[in-house]
Amino acid sequence: MNFIEVSKNSIPFLIKGLRLTAYIGSISLLLALLIGLIGGIFNKNSKVFIIRTISKIYVTVVRGTPFLIQLYIVFFVLPSFGITLNPLQAGILTLAFHNGAYIAEIIRSGIEAIPKEQSDAAISLGMTPFLKMKLIILPQALRVVIPPLAGQIMILIKDTSITSLIGIFELTKVGRELTVASRFNPIVVYTWVSFFYFVICYPLYVLSVKLEKKLRLHFSSL
Repeated sequence: MNFIEVSKNSIPFLIKGLRLTAYIGSISLLLALLIGLIGGIFNKNSKVFIIRTISKIYVTVVRGTPFLIQLYIVFFVLPSFGITLNPLQAGILTLAFHNGAYIAEIIRSGIEAIPKEQSDAAISLGMTPFLKMKLIILPQALRVVIPPLAGQIMILIKDTSITSLIGIFELTKVGRELTVASRFNPIVVYTWVSFFYFVICYPLYVLSVKLEKKLRLHFSSL
């Protein structure tokens, strides 16, 4: 079959895989942002030694081990301890757990980039640690963390392809099945797979650039 015929027959299936990829990526991202925000703040600002230590260990261990190994542990090893997850649950939780550690480090570095005088000024105004972080530190840290955060989000989206190894029929898995079972031309199929990943990731890049520029202009005018 030629390019047009293969495209016509494979795109409907790839779109179904794309929807699942978008779903996995969206849920994982929300959880990863929550984990990363909490981990980044605790890693830097928690005065409780145990919490700060747990946060640092979490970030260090997760960043020091491959995502695939973490995925296999969650899906294949945890059932031995009575924790059984279906492939979709395992994929989402592992993506969130893995990328949350990187986002935590990004948040921590963004907080550290804010001059200490800003924190001192907030304390002198009588702000609580929560208000200081919410109103003073995090808004300024946001412009610092946007570029690396956008990069990490795109990595998360692309890492959804690895979840195909535990049987999730996301975009990459569908593409592989089409080339194996239906004997479609792999060049055509994987070209479309690559294109669909690009369709998801490129708008995120454009949005991050625009947001970074707006924040830079906002803070430069203060």
